[in-house]
Amino acid sequence: MLWNIFARGYLKQLSVLAGLIVGYVAAIGMGKVDLSVIMADGIISLPKILPYTPEFHPGAIFSVCIIFLVSAAETIGDTSAVVSSGLNRAIEGKEISGSLACDGYVSAFSALLGCPPITSFSQNIGLVAMTKVVNRFTIMMFGTILISGFQMLAKAGFNMK
Repeated sequence: MLWNIFARGYLKQLSVLAGLIVGYVAAIGMGKVDLSVIMADGIISLPKILPYTPEFHPGAIFSVCIIFLVSAAETIGDTSAVVSSGLNRAIEGKEISGSLACDGYVSAFSALLGCPPITSFSQNIGLVAMTKVVNRFTIMMFGTILISGFQMLAKAGFNMK
């Protein structure tokens, strides 16, 4: 609340992020945050390539192909909406193929690190439609998402052993 009162200009819009950071630091100081899971492999830990042995099952491959088609439809819709609202024009074929290729390449790379596939985010379309640009609003939104992700990982207790 103090950040929101005393901050000026664009910094005022980061009050939620500032509150999360201050609250998280205070929780650490009070011993309410267990960092042992995060710090188990040290402060800095690089991802391991192919942490799991790949297995190929026809049923799983078929299911993933269907899921990809749904994800591809979402990506085409997201890209069309960004171009339409942000650039005020119709989408071109190279933009569709580029966004689908991006999703595919990033998903393949994330699979090498043992992560699930990655897809476009419809949540960002509203930001582009409101602002016509991607700017400081996304910093606050992604900061909030980042903190939430760390909290979920800490609760999950995953390890590579």
